[in-house]
Amino acid sequence: MSPRQANADNIPGSIGIHAHYGVGLSFPSPMNPPDYKFDWKLDDGTVIAIRTMRPDDALIEQDFVRSLSPRSSAMRFFSPVRELSAAALKKFTNTDFPNEMALLATVDENGTEREIGVARYAPGSGSAQVEFAVVVADDWQCKGIGTELLRHLFSIESEVGINSIEGLILRENKAMLGLARKFGFSIRRDKEDADIVLEYKGIQIQAGQD
Repeated sequence: MSPRQANADNIPGSIGIHAHYGVGLSFPSPMNPPDYKFDWKLDDGTVIAIRTMRPDDALIEQDFVRSLSPRSSAMRFFSPVRELSAAALKKFTNTDFPNEMALLATVDENGTEREIGVARYAPGSGSAQVEFAVVVADDWQCKGIGTELLRHLFSIESEVGINSIEGLILRENKAMLGLARKFGFSIRRDKEDADIVLEYKGIQIQAGQD
């Protein structure tokens, strides 16, 4: 799935990037993703759970998508998307590891789990490509959540052999540009359209703010 085709069937988001990994890998047969769980505290003491997305997360995933502002959705999709289709929702909550992996950031709100961010990678349009995306809810931005999600996702990607990335983001998406720089992306402008091409060689795990 190319970046420009992803707006109907990919995860939308407020800090959005579509990226390709040119790795030439032959992944093993799909399997259930590992039960990844990590609790992380914000400076104010708020506990955020970063965990594997599961098939029973369809409801909180859809609620998350619906909660995004039009601008946040457009930054991820390159056009506003109100909600995921039933097919897309099923696809994104049923990952085929190691070909796909998705991590959620969630918080407890009065005994109810709320999704506030998600990062994933999935196969791209070519046999030697995968794509990744990250999104943080509007009211949870600028707290380092996007950075933390990518730090864990990149660690998993590295373990399965992914090590080279190329991606596109909107030129106006300043938040994502800043996050990309913190993760070591080198940036060059796309001469054909208003997007920015990001090139990245070697996954580095760094801290920072989204």
